[in-house]
Amino acid sequence: MTYKRYKSAPIVEAVIELRVAPKALDLAALHRLAESLKTDFPKQTPMQWVQMDISAEQGRAIQSLSQAVIGLRLAKADDSRILQIRHDALAYSHMAPYSDWATFKAEALPLWQQYRAACPNAKFSRCALRYINRVDIPDSKIEPEDYFGLYLNIPKVLSQQDVIGMELSLQMPQHDLDCVANINQRMIGEPVKPDHISFILDIDVFRRGIENWGDAEVWAFLDKLRERKNEIFEACITPRTRELIDQ
Repeated sequence: MTYKRYKSAPIVEAVIELRVAPKALDLAALHRLAESLKTDFPKQTPMQWVQMDISAEQGRAIQSLSQAVIGLRLAKADDSRILQIRHDALAYSHMAPYSDWATFKAEALPLWQQYRAACPNAKFSRCALRYINRVDIPDSKIEPEDYFGLYLNIPKVLSQQDVIGMELSLQMPQHDLDCVANINQRMIGEPVKPDHISFILDIDVFRRGIENWGDAEVWAFLDKLRERKNEIFEACITPRTRELIDQ
């Protein structure tokens, strides 16, 4: 199915994430990969994993803190693209303004191929596609159902109807694709634009249990995840929102 391309797509971040068997790459290999990408991704910072443990000893609570570098975050000079390379995953982000799926996928594939070259025998564990949208509505008070197919129903018997915060979270199995869609929608407390109400619509579609899949199968399946993401997005907005984002 073909979906409309909007003139002002509300996508603030799109992410392709591929996970492999835990710790397929050690830190030295990640640093070598990062160094080879430094021309395109000059901003490079470590990604820290932090864990706090609390235990009881002689009637006293003892806290211990452990941390480790689990990967590297790479970014282009203008922060338009972000690449995370970890022991067990690669995640490539296309920041706003969004171009198109063909461009996004074509950029991500050679980056994955370089990651794959460093761990040729690693098996996939998960593939995911996530799109974070921000819809800015030029008004100070709205009825959410006028703009979204997904919304909270405020009981009419309540004497106070105003809402200054809202968050919805759904996990929906997609049985035909054997995957899951996480859909999160929330109102932003402080609008990004003056005299606007802003909402985040976050759609994350992923599949696990793909240990026997090859690279070509995974990349072809990303197209199916993208189609499902589009279907969910269109179902979650109304004609008024379409009018807003097509200006």
